[in-house]
Amino acid sequence: MGDRVKDRHSGRMGTCLYVGPADFARNKDVCGIRLDVKRTTTDCDGKYRGERYFRCTPGHGLYIPLEDAEFVSVADGDELAKAAAPHKEPSSDRNSAADAPVGKEGGEPFDLDKELEQIVGLTAVKDMMRSLRNAVEVRKRRSEFGVSDSRTMHMLFLGNPGTGKTTVARIVARMLHSLGILKKGQLIEVTRKDLIGAHHGETANLTADAVKRAVGGVLFIDEAYALRNEGSSDSAGQECVNTLVKESEDRASEVVIILAGYNKEMATFLSTNSGLTSRFPNVFSFADYTFEEMAEITRNLTISKGFDLDERLDGDKLLALVQRCIKSGEVCKGNGRLVRNMVEQAIARQTDRVFSAGTVSRGALTTLIEEDFEVPQSIDGSDSVQQVLAKLDNVVGLDGVKLFVNQLVAQLQLQVQRKEAGLPASGDSSLHLIFTGNPGTGKTTVARILAQVLKALGILRLGHLVEVDRSSLVAGYAGQTAIKTRSIVESALGGILFVDEAYAIVADDRDHFGKEALDTLIKLTEDHREDLVVILAGYREEMKRLTSSNPGIKSRFASVIEFADYTADELMLIADAMLKDEMLELDERARAALSHIFDQMAQVHDRENGNGRAVRNLLERAKRSQAMRLMAVAGRKSKADLMLLTESDFSESIRELQVPLPDGN
Repeated sequence: MGDRVKDRHSGRMGTCLYVGPADFARNKDVCGIRLDVKRTTTDCDGKYRGERYFRCTPGHGLYIPLEDAEFVSVADGDELAKAAAPHKEPSSDRNSAADAPVGKEGGEPFDLDKELEQIVGLTAVKDMMRSLRNAVEVRKRRSEFGVSDSRTMHMLFLGNPGTGKTTVARIVARMLHSLGILKKGQLIEVTRKDLIGAHHGETANLTADAVKRAVGGVLFIDEAYALRNEGSSDSAGQECVNTLVKESEDRASEVVIILAGYNKEMATFLSTNSGLTSRFPNVFSFADYTFEEMAEITRNLTISKGFDLDERLDGDKLLALVQRCIKSGEVCKGNGRLVRNMVEQAIARQTDRVFSAGTVSRGALTTLIEEDFEVPQSIDGSDSVQQVLAKLDNVVGLDGVKLFVNQLVAQLQLQVQRKEAGLPASGDSSLHLIFTGNPGTGKTTVARILAQVLKALGILRLGHLVEVDRSSLVAGYAGQTAIKTRSIVESALGGILFVDEAYAIVADDRDHFGKEALDTLIKLTEDHREDLVVILAGYREEMKRLTSSNPGIKSRFASVIEFADYTADELMLIADAMLKDEMLELDERARAALSHIFDQMAQVHDRENGNGRAVRNLLERAKRSQAMRLMAVAGRKSKADLMLLTESDFSESIRELQVPLPDGN
C-alpha cells in the first residue's frame, strides 16, 4: 500500500492502493493502482465489475495481476510527510532503508525513533507513540510469565486539518506490524461516503467490508464525526457507527481502527454510541503547527520538490516570511496544507519570473527568492489607500463617517511609522465596528470601501466583504448553529464580515439558537482578530439594546458609527447620480416636484424615507410611468423623449406620499 508501481505490459505508472484477492479475478491476488495519467478509454475510479477496493478520480483506476506490478519505490507518505522530514540525498544502495519493503522481511528493521525524528513538531504525539510501543513490549514480556494483559489498540486522532494525522497513521501501521501485532501493516483510508449505503441494510455491509479489507493493518476513518449527523434522523449513520463498534470488538486482534477528526466534533460524535469511548481508549492530540515549525516544513517541502531557498532566507527571515503569508487565524484551517499551497504558489510565480528573464542557469531556475512568496500589488489589482479614500469622498453625504474612516487610516499609518522608528505602537486595538442607522444610508457601501482600505494598508489579506444576517448564522436544530456560524466566519477570514440587522440574531430570552450563534460569533471575532474585521449593523435603538444585553459586544466593538438620514439636498444629489448613470433627465417642473418630495421625506426621518433606497424606488416608479406615457403615443420615440422624465411621471408617488406641490396641486 502506497508503493510506486508500474504495469509491466503497458508501462503505466501509479500508486498502489490495494493488494489482495478479488472476486472478478477468481480470488487471485490483484494490484489496484491509481494511475498518474488518466486513461481516455475508461472512467474506472477503482470500481470494477461491481467490486470496489479503493476510490480515485475517474479514468485513473486500474487493476492488474499482482505478478504484472513492477515495484518502483516505497512512498514515504504524502508530500507533507516528506516535507516534515530533514532532506536526505538519495542513496545509491538499492537495499537502503528508504527503499526497503514495509515489514520485517528485507531491508533494515523498523526503527520508531528514527521515523519520529523525521517529523516536524507533534511532540505530544511522538511521546504517545513511544509510550504505545513500550506498552506493547512490556505486555509481551508479561505474557512470557503467564500474565494476560491484552488491551485494545484502536485509536482516536484529534486535531485540525494538515497536522499529519494520515502520516502518523502510516507509521502506526508499520510499527504495529514490526511488533507483531498486525500481520501486514497496510493502511486503508475511508470516509463517510465509502461506508454509507444508499439503501437500507447496505451500510452495515459496506462498513463490515471496509474493516475486512483492513484486516492485518489499520483502517483510517477521516472526518469520522461525519459518520453520524447528530441532531437528525440519520439512521444510516447510526447503523454505520453500530456496525463499526461491533467490528472493532469482534476483530480487535486482527485490525486497528483509527477515528480522526476535529476535537469538538469528535466529542459530540463519541456520544452517539456508548461503546465508542471504551473501544477507542488511545487518544492522540495533534496540535497546530507553530510558525517556527511551518518555516521548517517550508524549507523541507521546497527541497523535496527539487528547489532551493535563496540563501538570504535564513531562519529569522524565513520565519517572518511565513508569518506574513499565513495569518495566525488561518493556521487551524490547514496547517501543513497551507504551507504546501504557499510553496506551490511561489513556484508558479518563480516560473513566470524566470521565463520573463530568459534564465537558463540551473541555480536561477530552481531557486525561490522572497519576492516569489509575495503577491505583487499589480497582480491582485488592489487600489492604493488614496484611490480607495477617493471612492469614499465621492459618496454623497456621510461627513461624520468619512471623518472617522480618515482618522482610522491616519492612525494605522502612524502605527506603522512608529514601529519603523523603533517606538512602541499599540497594535492590540480592536477594529471591529458597529454601524447604526436606517436602511439605505450607505452602511454596506462604506463597509465595502473600508475592506479595500484595510487591504491597501496591509491589515487584511483579501479585502473582501461577506454579507450575512440571522438566517446565515442560525441553524434549525441543536448542535449545528455553532458549526454554521464558524463556517461563515471562516469564509470571511482576510476580509470583513458584515452582519446586517445584527439585533435580530437573538429574538428573545428563549432564543437558545440565536444566543449560541451570537456567543460563537463573539468568540471567533476575538480568536481571529488579526485576520478579520466584523461589522454589526442595524437600527439605532435595537443595536443599543443588543449591546447592553451582551457585555462581550461592548468590549470587542468599541467604536459605534452613526449613519444619519440624508438631507433633501443630499437626496437630490443621489437622484442626479442615478439619473446620470441611466442617461435620464428631468424637466423643470419634474425637478421642482422631486425637490419638494425630498423636502417632505427628509422631515419624516423614518425607516422608509430619507434614504438612498427610497430614492431608487421613487425613480423606478417614475420610469415605469414614463414608459406607459410614451407607449400611449403612436410612432417612434425620439432620443430626447426617451431621456426625459416629466412631472406627470412622479404623480403616482406624489399621490401615495400625499405630498402637496408648492402651488397646491
